[in-house]
Amino acid sequence: MELFDKFFTKFSYKFDKGYPDMGNPTDVALLESLISEAVGYKFKLNEKVLNWGDLTSDSRKLIRLTVIDDKIKSSTPFKLEDGREEVLTYIDDSYSDLFANQKVDDIKSILGSKTNTTPLFKDSQGNKISLRDMTKTPDLGGSGKSKVDSSERQEMGLIEAIKTFPNKPFTLVGANGEKIENVTGARKMPNPPEGEAYTDVVVETTQGDVNLSAKGTSSPSIAGGGLKMASNLGPEVEEFIQDFYEDAYDYYKDIFDANSDLTYDTNLYKTNFFKDVSRAVPQNIMRTILVGIERFGGPVDGYYIGPMTVESEIKGDELILNGDIISVDKFLKDYPTIYAHIKKRSGDYYFTDRTKPIPANPDIVVPIIFAKSPTGGQAQSRFGMNFKPRNKENII
Repeated sequence: MELFDKFFTKFSYKFDKGYPDMGNPTDVALLESLISEAVGYKFKLNEKVLNWGDLTSDSRKLIRLTVIDDKIKSSTPFKLEDGREEVLTYIDDSYSDLFANQKVDDIKSILGSKTNTTPLFKDSQGNKISLRDMTKTPDLGGSGKSKVDSSERQEMGLIEAIKTFPNKPFTLVGANGEKIENVTGARKMPNPPEGEAYTDVVVETTQGDVNLSAKGTSSPSIAGGGLKMASNLGPEVEEFIQDFYEDAYDYYKDIFDANSDLTYDTNLYKTNFFKDVSRAVPQNIMRTILVGIERFGGPVDGYYIGPMTVESEIKGDELILNGDIISVDKFLKDYPTIYAHIKKRSGDYYFTDRTKPIPANPDIVVPIIFAKSPTGGQAQSRFGMNFKPRNKENII
């Protein structure tokens, strides 16, 4: 304990509370960085835990059951959530046939209602191991990285660069020359109960907060939150969404009817008829969509668009970044058109005539279009927005 006391005493000034708040992504990222420097290798606190859905939620994931069996047969170690790498065996040798041959129903009957916590394996010491005890490594569908290390790496890098600037206030300068004056700090915007926040990084200044949405350079999505958030941005946006979904349904229904071999029980996963569709967002609602509302972590004042690894250079009282800072006004000028799209989710999907109210706004009822099963109500279509259409031939 004395060693840890000395460590946290030395670096306490770096944390707003004087200690790392493990519920604060910024503090977690900073703590990981400090520990990595101390131990000499990349240290991560939060890699993803393996769960039943990672192995079976759609037909393409079933191969991961066979991967598990192959690793057990070849004595290849699994990474566990307690930091160990262990060769595992089955609790019951008969399980090998179930995993090797992807007998999902039989495995599920063993797991019962506790799909993630019922032990199926044991380590070399005989300790029982469940899916929850195992890390979702790349061979089992993981990225090998935590959320902080991947999707939030850019945000954490930007916050860390701002927080560690030696003299405050200072001027934050984008690679494009756009500036934010009198900066005193930065923090992560917490996600609202309904989903991900519009704002990623709150830049603190002597004149008030500046809300930035952080994006990568590779076909970045915009106005995150999908159908749930977009459907709550006012009547004009609601009307656009309903018209788009109804027209998309008509578009896909024409294709469905033109292929007489297709039925409502046909799994469309292997067909190539149903391409994603896009539609240009009307000019009169673009600002509303880009800015968002307070309920969903807005309004956004601007965008930070750059590499996922944030690099910075100090020149006097300026911190110059390797990504662009773009105000909403400039964004609207630079990108006069953005596109909404409806795309298919991964895995099995079936055409359906059913409709469904949006949970976050039940006044809006839209066609499901694609469902996860012939009789189920879970939609396999997803709404989003981007700078470019997902398919130039399918702008409806």
